[in-house]
Amino acid sequence: MLSNAEIAEKLLEIRTLMEMAGETFYKYSAFEKAAASVQNAAPLADLRAAGELRALPGIGKSIAAVVEQLLDTGRADALDELYTIFPPTIVEVLGVNGIGAKTAAMLWKEHGVGSLADLEAAVASGALAGIPRLGPKTIENWKRGILAYKGRRRRTPIATALRIAREAMTYLRAGPPHDRLVYAGSLRRREVTVGDLDLVCTSSDAAAVTGYFARWERASAVLAEGPTKTSIWLENGFQIDLRVLPDHLYGNLLQHFTGSREHNIKLREHAVRKGLRVSENGILNLENGDVITCADETAVYAALGMQYVPPELRSGLDEVDLALRDALPTLIEREDLRGDFHMHCTWSDGRDSLEGMIAACAERGYAYHAISDHSWGRGKRYGLDPQELREQRGRIEALCAAYGIRTLCASEVDIRPDGTLDYDDAVLAALDIVIASVHSGFDIGREAMTARLIRACENPYVAIVGHPTGRMIDGFPGYEFDYDAVFAAAARTGTALEIDGQAMRLDLPAPLIRRAKGFGVRFSIDSDAHDAADLANIELALGQARRGGLTKEEVLNAWPLDDVLAFVARKRSRA
Repeated sequence: MLSNAEIAEKLLEIRTLMEMAGETFYKYSAFEKAAASVQNAAPLADLRAAGELRALPGIGKSIAAVVEQLLDTGRADALDELYTIFPPTIVEVLGVNGIGAKTAAMLWKEHGVGSLADLEAAVASGALAGIPRLGPKTIENWKRGILAYKGRRRRTPIATALRIAREAMTYLRAGPPHDRLVYAGSLRRREVTVGDLDLVCTSSDAAAVTGYFARWERASAVLAEGPTKTSIWLENGFQIDLRVLPDHLYGNLLQHFTGSREHNIKLREHAVRKGLRVSENGILNLENGDVITCADETAVYAALGMQYVPPELRSGLDEVDLALRDALPTLIEREDLRGDFHMHCTWSDGRDSLEGMIAACAERGYAYHAISDHSWGRGKRYGLDPQELREQRGRIEALCAAYGIRTLCASEVDIRPDGTLDYDDAVLAALDIVIASVHSGFDIGREAMTARLIRACENPYVAIVGHPTGRMIDGFPGYEFDYDAVFAAAARTGTALEIDGQAMRLDLPAPLIRRAKGFGVRFSIDSDAHDAADLANIELALGQARRGGLTKEEVLNAWPLDDVLAFVARKRSRA
């Protein structure tokens, strides 16, 4: 079955080919809106089973039929029909900057260019020279665009993108004077992977800043350079776009380049209804020509008569409508987090000592944290047997007063395929908190996995289900189970679901956080750290929690310790 991301990609392909085929704007733009909605929704198969597919924004009767066909067969009649006109690879040509629908259609119909490889060959051979309106400058821009497209096809994990962003900003801070410099785009929205990086800067000498950036030694190629914008391509294929404007436009600039595209479309549609036009250069009053410039983003949204929308919520779903009603949630903040329940030390598969992890948590200012090494089902190398767990508890108690932080004795306990746990009840009862996770047996099937997770939720000693879908961003989409059934069980039994901050996990994903939130589930935002440096992973988990719309009241480790222990005790009272 196709994933949401794959179905969104198919819908965007239909949209693109419809435009190339000459369909009206309203017809093809409907597929674009639907794709944005699908990308940020809970799994479509579950929404269809619950009768909620058409409740998604932009999913009317005809597009719902296309989505259902894609779910059932992996193909759609609407797309197959368009493939009789254009080859599927034509979307690669459209991915090159400077090539729009009309140009791509012309290249295919008149010159047989139907893929990136075709375009690259035609440009290299000079076969396109002499075509009207395709001068040497255009062809040169296409060469750069081909390079950039190859880079964008490789999505970069958020942790890597953050590191590159910080390196680029460090370089820029050593250059010509500027006022403000931040990253924007999908990185600021905390998406789990990034296609390219957007940096925004304000300066009274924009050309000096953009020129300096073009000379960065890390730039393998300069894709574009101008007085207010520079785009470079790193050796690893990662593109960075820098945009520089005067400081009085900072709010407009940052809002525009944070996106998402779908969010900005909805924002512009609302603005037009108010007689306004929104861009990075200000908010234009179409009636009298006045321009509103904004020193910060809050002023942009206020000028449009709406609540400020945090970057993580700018997905193009319902956030604009909610902001107009002043109904957006107050998202959890970094300072709301009082502790971290999921981390490992050298007693299992961690790289830093028990004392080192406790000291690092104290240094971060936590009120409490938990050491949650693996259970013995993972083997002697990775997990603790019950005797070792008792010894670790004694060591934690001996260290408890040394660092001014409460260290909870915990374990990440394997959930066996039948839903039982790796330790017996007597061992579990001696722990302060239990995280239960699936680490093996991923292929037992949807029904068995659903029953496995529900049984774990029903265990009175399980406070948190760790990385609930098992997904790995670099390839494994996660094991199949009935999300709604498990979310309902978690809410019913008082079991929290984890948002794991490991850069290759970030699990639960944001769409499922939103879905589980609707069932009344509580959550835990954790680092899953394997050394002291990994404790910073909690920032990545926080980003996903904010994308899921969570408030501090919904997050277990934003509560005082007494409330956390009461949460655990309430569930254990059912034993």
